[in-house]
Amino acid sequence: MWGAIIGDFAGSTYEFEQIKKTRTITPSELIPEKSFYSDDTILTIAILEATLKDQNYEYYLKKYANEFKNYKPDFTPYFKTAFSPSFIKWANNTIQGTSTGNGAMMRISPIGFLFDTEKEITKNAYLATIPSHNTEEAIHNATIIALIIYLARKHYSKEEIIRKLKLDYSYQPFQKFNTTCSQTIDNCLYALFTTYHFEESIKKVISFGGDTDTNACIVGSIAEALYRIDPQHIEQIKPQLPKQFVKTLNQGYSKIQKL
Repeated sequence: MWGAIIGDFAGSTYEFEQIKKTRTITPSELIPEKSFYSDDTILTIAILEATLKDQNYEYYLKKYANEFKNYKPDFTPYFKTAFSPSFIKWANNTIQGTSTGNGAMMRISPIGFLFDTEKEITKNAYLATIPSHNTEEAIHNATIIALIIYLARKHYSKEEIIRKLKLDYSYQPFQKFNTTCSQTIDNCLYALFTTYHFEESIKKVISFGGDTDTNACIVGSIAEALYRIDPQHIEQIKPQLPKQFVKTLNQGYSKIQKL
């Protein structure tokens, strides 16, 4: 979960410039100056709080969307809102949640960390995804991310994870800003399974361009389970987060230790 949030910070400053034309990036440091958290972090915390409480994922996703609807980082240029227009419409009950967007994958890490059987993870990945992303594409890919995190926690090797989940992926340069799960997952898995360190995997996926903060958030969530995190990275971003986020994260990791 910290891995997802660090990934969000790591990719945050590059995203806006990728909208009109995707470009390769050469990140010199993991967390750039002026980096910030986005909807990726906000919704990860929403899923985490739901997981810790009553698994009412729809309630907490809408709660956080409405509480943070006016959030904007101190960074320009940036989008009009932290959330996509369609997600805001969904949170306001004006459209059905049938998105195929990669947001289904970026917020799912608490499921992989806080449940302790494949059956529980598959069930809760489904329940956490369907409120806003009730499509086969989103459900399948969010479940894959959660299961990879779980298997990495259980000390499966990368090769064992690939075999067990029958993962078939390849790197393809982004031709445009990636928004859907299917446009996103292959390059994220490629960055993960061809690297050997937390920082290396995040920098690699950022180098591909595209939706840099979401791509790095997804990769960071798994890289945490595969490679662990240098605590200095956590301390670097912690002061920039709302205190309630940090409190909820602490509660989440306390539960992991009891599993």
